[in-house]
Amino acid sequence: MDDRGPYYFDAAAADLACEFFPSCLTHHKGQDWAGRPFDLLPWQRELLVRPLIGWKRRSDGRRRFRKVLLFVCKKQGKTELVAGLANYFLFVDGEPGAEIVVAAADRSQATTLFDETKAMVEDDQVLRAKADIFRRSIVYRDLRSVLQVISAEARTKHGPNLQVVIVDELHAQPDRLLVETLEKGVAARREPVILYLTTAGENIESICYEEYEYAKKLIAGIITDDSYLPIVFEASPEDDWRLPATWRKAAPSLGVTVSEEYYAGEVVKAQNEPRKLATFLRLHLNIWTAQHVIWIQDETWTACTATVPTENPTGEVATLGLDLSTKYDLTACVVTLRHEDPDAAAEEEEDGEPTDGAESAPLRLNFSLSVIPYFWLPEDTLEQRCRDDRIQYDVWRDLGLLRVTPGNAVDFDVILRDILEEIVPTFHVREGGFDPWSATQMAIQLKAAGLPMFEVPQTYKHLNEPAKLLEALVMSRRLRHDGHRVLRWCVSNTAVKQDANGNIRPVKVSRTQRADGTFALITSLARLMVQVEAPEPAFDGLWVV
Repeated sequence: MDDRGPYYFDAAAADLACEFFPSCLTHHKGQDWAGRPFDLLPWQRELLVRPLIGWKRRSDGRRRFRKVLLFVCKKQGKTELVAGLANYFLFVDGEPGAEIVVAAADRSQATTLFDETKAMVEDDQVLRAKADIFRRSIVYRDLRSVLQVISAEARTKHGPNLQVVIVDELHAQPDRLLVETLEKGVAARREPVILYLTTAGENIESICYEEYEYAKKLIAGIITDDSYLPIVFEASPEDDWRLPATWRKAAPSLGVTVSEEYYAGEVVKAQNEPRKLATFLRLHLNIWTAQHVIWIQDETWTACTATVPTENPTGEVATLGLDLSTKYDLTACVVTLRHEDPDAAAEEEEDGEPTDGAESAPLRLNFSLSVIPYFWLPEDTLEQRCRDDRIQYDVWRDLGLLRVTPGNAVDFDVILRDILEEIVPTFHVREGGFDPWSATQMAIQLKAAGLPMFEVPQTYKHLNEPAKLLEALVMSRRLRHDGHRVLRWCVSNTAVKQDANGNIRPVKVSRTQRADGTFALITSLARLMVQVEAPEPAFDGLWVV
């Protein structure tokens, strides 16, 4: 940056801002940090605070940078930095009647931010003496300035004359409304500033991705905007995500706020549980993961190929899961057959630990599982489906892997008959699960015929445990399938989404892919998990209605 042009660097102002942090603010979280002065890390000082506060326009002495994007990964001290900056703008920036808004994606994050901001004020005698602290705001009496924290849930509850807007975790904003409204609120101020702080996200159609792309173009010199300060820390998708050199590209506080041991542990988790790789790339390497990562890799699935039973003469526990299509698409029914494994139970007793090693669910895998899938498509639309999906459904039909029903729409009567006359009696199915969104009518008919059927809504609450059980069974090779090509294709089209509590549910990799077999399998597992040890099979001599 050339201070001989239209801008100059005010070193005294920059020094004052940097001194405010350790002089007036303290940390409040963590055994190693609580109570210590807030000393800015080198990257925080040299890339954000000094440039933002120090660079000014030569024409009028006002702030040069009006918008900032700080794009940095998780665990880099971002929450504390946001709180410190908010207090600086309230107490030191010098704008009379300033309105400072710190926006978070949800109420919980907004509360966390405000509590941190408030604690910093309360712990400094000078700041505390000058401030009135309320439930959701802090007022600096000398200048009648106010700082408030809001969430996207309160997107219209803010002043129209904002001096500073800080948006934390921009990627988590549910839509554009809050951000766009806040940006309009700064128009009347002399030298407003908007700071976006965020990690990478998943939605490349979001306002966060737009800001990220804009910042990247500025850094590359493709566009010019002297009022915008871009600060981007990220690894490249081509980098080896297992190496510390890659971690450091995205984590400027590595070794200070987060240890290399922590990163190494997350790498091990991502290697052992493929569904966690996308989360690691996004949160810890700051790589946008717009495309879902396949949940169960093909080599892991095919390693479970083995001979599976063609019947169930000994009455082992068996359940089925249904995933009914729209009238033109693929319909799936998957039977899961449980085999007790006394040797595994003895091993667990001896080891004192579950054999699957899964971190998120303490599963005791003292059994194995056979999977038997069935699929149907309407006959008259088969060729069209082959063209549209670019899949050889006709070959699968000829191989006996896919059944066709007459006509141009799925004949659910045929499927019902197949289930009642063939599938259920062959495997002595005790009960079934179904998605109430699509299969309620068939479930009613199955119940009327004597097969207990239970709703399994496709939500985190209902799918998390069976999905994690499936993952553990596959990873420990306690699941057996015969290499069924349609089911293999469905598994290859399946990703998982994860909520804030670590719960997972399956999703299709894209809207054009089919994952019906995976959904049916997990639905069947949801019912298998609740079976008692040795009841008599519920099915005996069903009749077709």
